Amino acid sequence: MITIQKELRNIILNELKSDYEIESDDIQFSIPPQRKFGDISTTIPFLLAKRGGEKPFLIGKKLVETLSDKIPFISGIRIEGGGFLNFTLERNSFLDHLLLKRGTEPKKNGIKVIVEHTSINPNKSAHIGHLRNSSLGDTLAESLKFLGYDVETQNYLDDTGIQVADVVWGLMELDGKSGEEIRELEDLPVFLWKRYPYYSLQLSEDDKKSEARNLVHKKIEEKEEPFYSASSYIAEVVVKDHINLMERLNIRYDNLVRESDIIELQLFEEAAGILKERKILYLSDDPEKNNCWVIKYRCEDIEKIVIRSNGTATYIAKDIAYALWKVGLLGKNFYFRDFFKYDDGKIIHISDFQKNDLQANYGNGDRVFTVIDVRQSYLQKIISDEVITPLSENGNKKEYIHFSYEMVALTPGCVEDLGFDLSEEDKKRSYIEVSGRKGIAVSGEELIDKLIEKSKGEIFKRNPDLGNDSIDVIARDIAVGALRYYMIKFNSNSVISFDFNDALSFEGDTGPYMQYTMARINSIFRKIKGPGISGTTPDPAVLGDEESELFFDILLHISLIEVQLDFAVEKREISSIASFSYQLCQKLNHYYHQYPVISETDLDLRGLRIILLQLFSENLSILFGIMGIPVPERM
Repeated sequence: MITIQKELRNIILNELKSDYEIESDDIQFSIPPQRKFGDISTTIPFLLAKRGGEKPFLIGKKLVETLSDKIPFISGIRIEGGGFLNFTLERNSFLDHLLLKRGTEPKKNGIKVIVEHTSINPNKSAHIGHLRNSSLGDTLAESLKFLGYDVETQNYLDDTGIQVADVVWGLMELDGKSGEEIRELEDLPVFLWKRYPYYSLQLSEDDKKSEARNLVHKKIEEKEEPFYSASSYIAEVVVKDHINLMERLNIRYDNLVRESDIIELQLFEEAAGILKERKILYLSDDPEKNNCWVIKYRCEDIEKIVIRSNGTATYIAKDIAYALWKVGLLGKNFYFRDFFKYDDGKIIHISDFQKNDLQANYGNGDRVFTVIDVRQSYLQKIISDEVITPLSENGNKKEYIHFSYEMVALTPGCVEDLGFDLSEEDKKRSYIEVSGRKGIAVSGEELIDKLIEKSKGEIFKRNPDLGNDSIDVIARDIAVGALRYYMIKFNSNSVISFDFNDALSFEGDTGPYMQYTMARINSIFRKIKGPGISGTTPDPAVLGDEESELFFDILLHISLIEVQLDFAVEKREISSIASFSYQLCQKLNHYYHQYPVISETDLDLRGLRIILLQLFSENLSILFGIMGIPVPERM
């Protein structure tokens, strides 16, 4: 549809520019709320009326007269709602257009985009809440790739943070383990997952233990042994566990950036110099902030301390340095080395402070999306508005975007299904908050395994003749599809209350429902010995009026994929991709119930329906790839 809109925009511009002051960007398109009003709509009559003082309806009438018979792929133009200029596509031309576009993707636009997501504290196994971040971030990255951007996916590794210090202190001080004994622990991430609530409890109940942990944290930052080596080992083992988990969900990364390298390479010192020179970072006049270096947050008219009076940096300092590197405004760079190799040979690189032979062209994005939960909005806003924006003026435009989202909770039923006890009061609540510190949480691995287990039961009920190997493969695909879809289908600003039964349902707005739709279409293709579209395309005129309306409604929906993905990216609302995909499946299932393929004896009708199914399958496969949803062989 974007190709059609571009061509339509050019024709309108060429016809109107001699009579009106109009530019290409003035002509924007939308889809009418009901198909009877047309297929494409523009509000250009309202814009021209505002500029010229005429009534929109009268300008619209003139435009209809001017444009009629001058657009070959348009069968009708009409005015609706007092000034909406609506176009109806010529059906044969539109079908030919979609068939010609098969297999093509948008051209590369030369714009580099960095998407940072996941970025879990490397101190234990990942939990269910982390999976929302990764699912949103991966879907965002894949959408951008499809739209023609050069995309780099980063995962930030806070390997010197207080959460890592928690477990180093717990293992070495509380449990009395040496560095060698830590290395001998089997499945360290799971061990820490189980042990972390106890460490947290001890720290919350004893100030002296908190002080001891803080001392361990200081020693890690100062690279004092054996604490530094222990923290480095724990962080690398745990992040590999996170990578393997995300690989199960079809989520991958290009590189990891370590916080310890920001410290070692003194990147914040470099950033501070740049910010001081531009007067963005300055000494506060506030007596309560004496000798503190601050950044003014104009939105709330407050000063945010970046460097304390004792010379130590606050939490935001390293984030500022990292952000400036991501947009290419720092002037210094990381070194990188090989870190992790996927089964297909793709390698994840990790930052390093030591020079090596690896030539890596990372960072320096034109646009940067940082996927992090809504609780970080304040700090992200300071970085975006008060650091990146003023530094990227004068022809060096950079865009730093906080992609925020709300937390993931569990329904009481889900909590009980996982084996946790709940009070009668908690059972009445709409959701239970996930808390790794309190031990009310489910790890990502446990969640996927539980989904697979439940999927197997459903598959066996539907296909008792399947062998165990086939059931295992299909169950894994359904579990991944259910989880990936559930994590993106809700509005980003909504709290998710995860529930096994809701996620795995084969009916309604779920991943398995859409997987079932695709499996059903592929079954039809097998029965007709392949989906191939060959020979002359039958004339759509053979379709009855009701079938024609449904047929072209599905094609028009398919044609909007690129428009929808662009909307999801620009509005930062990934849930719209899920909703768009679900609606497409609903439309196809409604059509297929009324107009079968295999039993149809009219060859032209049968041929058109096969074409529709093929276009549907190809484009839903694109959406599945973007959302990370596998296509099971059967359901």
